[in-house]
Amino acid sequence: MSVGSGIHAKQGVEFLGLPEMQKQFAALTGSLQRKVLRQAVNAGATALAGAVRKVTPKRTGTLKKSIKKKPSSQWRGGKSAAAKGIIGVTVGYDLSKAPHANLVAWSVMSSEGAKAQNYFNQAAKAASSAIRAKITAKAKQALPKAIAKGAK
Repeated sequence: MSVGSGIHAKQGVEFLGLPEMQKQFAALTGSLQRKVLRQAVNAGATALAGAVRKVTPKRTGTLKKSIKKKPSSQWRGGKSAAAKGIIGVTVGYDLSKAPHANLVAWSVMSSEGAKAQNYFNQAAKAASSAIRAKITAKAKQALPKAIAKGAK
């Protein structure tokens, strides 16, 4: 995952443009590093979910209400993902609440005859800098707490 001035994870984590954060992060134990990353990734997912809700059309409200976050610990095979050091959050539609959400999101079932479009892609592109900022801000907030906890 690459988010510019935020976090770059590719066989490790690198805080691009933030060398002091990189040093602080590297000094943490593995469990504290994962805790900081979980909080940061969750903040980014929350920002993405909010951005998707803003661009999703509202007719009955079911589609907007079905947009959910799911942390990697709840994924199918989440334990094996955790064992591999994978930290993530999926943002998507809860199909138990909106069974046709994927079709509506692409305007396949639109009663208004709207042009097919993917609301997630629109939102991710439009809010990418805000998502990066949320991830970076949450990591900056979580690092001092993790450092204090590691010093105990």
